[in-house]
Amino acid sequence: MEPLWHILFFIQVHALFFTTDNLKNIYTVTTENQVVKYDSTGLLLHSYNNKSLGQPTSLDVSNPMKLLLYYKDFSTIVWLDNTLSEIAETQLSPIGIIQSPVACLSQDGNFWVYDEADQRLKKINSQLEVMHESPTMQSISDKPIQTFLMMEENQQLFVSDSSQGVFVFDQFGNFLNKIPVKRITYFQVENNQLIYKKNNQAHIYQLKTMEEYSIELPDSAMQLQIDSHRIYLMQKEQIVVYPY
Repeated sequence: MEPLWHILFFIQVHALFFTTDNLKNIYTVTTENQVVKYDSTGLLLHSYNNKSLGQPTSLDVSNPMKLLLYYKDFSTIVWLDNTLSEIAETQLSPIGIIQSPVACLSQDGNFWVYDEADQRLKKINSQLEVMHESPTMQSISDKPIQTFLMMEENQQLFVSDSSQGVFVFDQFGNFLNKIPVKRITYFQVENNQLIYKKNNQAHIYQLKTMEEYSIELPDSAMQLQIDSHRIYLMQKEQIVVYPY
């Protein structure tokens, strides 16, 4: 279905990246390293800033009541509630994970990281115990994997490498397949579709049929999100929201 390109609203913000939850709330990570939450109409609700940890690397809001905010440079997860108040902080180095470029929530309440030292994905519980781990990435790919983004959806874990594609694992870390979508950074998985932006188009890749189609975007954008019958485009100084 082609969208009708009339603007619902826009948010003026200088953002590094953004995401949305299943309640249509919008979360931005600004160029000043601040996390800001807006409601479904663009009204500012809450904000959070941790000056000691620098720039956040990723934000997982798949559970709107418990957000995972990851700081790669310090291998630290900050847990936030729905008001962006800090619940807890998890440092990965005490459990032997010195460097992980990515982290995300698991749908069973645990979380995933990528341990670069032994090149394995690891699912970790609240007691900081490793529950499941993947095979070494060397056994999956003959090239080093440069992970950029990771997310779990429908009991599958999706890990992107912009030069190789999106690697797919099951909920126990077993490798399933690789989606040959290259030269992308941000992506999302929604309703058995992998959605990403390339050039000035939104691409929708059907995970079950491997069919793909594209939608021409009305304007240039740095990041795209399609969720809850809306299209969100992040531009240099604003996020624009369209019906879909």
